[in-house]
Amino acid sequence: MEALFGPLQYAILPVFTFAILGFALGRIGEFSRQAAEGANQYIIGIAVPALQFRLISGVDFAGVEWDMIIAYLSVEFAIYGFGFIVMRYGFRVGPRESVLLAMTAAFPNHVYVVLPIAERLYGPSGVDPVASVIVFDVVLMFGGTIMIMEAIKGEQSPLAVLKDIATNRLIVVIALAFVWNYSGFLLHDGVAFFLDMATASATPVALFSLGVILSGNSLKSITGPVWVVVGLKNLLMPLLAVIMLGTFLNPSPAWEAPALLTYGAPSGVLAFVLGLKYGVKVESIAKAVILSTALSILTAAILA
Repeated sequence: MEALFGPLQYAILPVFTFAILGFALGRIGEFSRQAAEGANQYIIGIAVPALQFRLISGVDFAGVEWDMIIAYLSVEFAIYGFGFIVMRYGFRVGPRESVLLAMTAAFPNHVYVVLPIAERLYGPSGVDPVASVIVFDVVLMFGGTIMIMEAIKGEQSPLAVLKDIATNRLIVVIALAFVWNYSGFLLHDGVAFFLDMATASATPVALFSLGVILSGNSLKSITGPVWVVVGLKNLLMPLLAVIMLGTFLNPSPAWEAPALLTYGAPSGVLAFVLGLKYGVKVESIAKAVILSTALSILTAAILA
């Protein structure tokens, strides 16, 4: 029973509750879509940069099992690419929405689902593998998606695109965090406390905003793109993990279980956050995140 109710009680249900509250309060008119979009400006301007800097500046790269990271990123980017092709050419979704739906299919909610489950089930040693995966996800998947969105957001010259990327706050923070990590300097306790507080607010506020925006739409209409995203995230990605771990990957005991749990995590909310930032239709993304989170109760129980 612990295998099922542990993930449900300690991570998934509390995470899901933020979206439920947003949906309920949006339905009765206490929060509007405009309010949710305003909250997203805080997320993208303060909370996410704090999350990026806190994670990247603090990770110990000496303890990384690189074969596990490479395997994970290979699966993730394969699903990302396949998801984009299906959305863009199968469902004829617009290019920017296709990118973000593909990110939703590949990018997990490892900060607020996997980390607490791993710490609860495996102790402090279970946190390091998950934190390492998060860092590379934030840099490559999230950072790469920002670059793609900047490149296709309008008719711009290549030089203008490069300028936008180089001055994008989220990209700059990633670079600064790596510099700080390799400098060997420690964060001041006050700065670390601020970053921890801002980081802790990112996913709850994003999920609440997601619920508010969904409250203005019918949940009865679950379209093909939503089901494809959920199928890729909740079925294909965990299946590929089981196959790889049973064949050519040979992780240490400290890495195997947390890594497997990461593959089975539900869709993260950062694609939704980017959708609001770039003015992309987010209803399908929001529905996929909600449905993926609900179904991950089962996958987390199986993989934990």
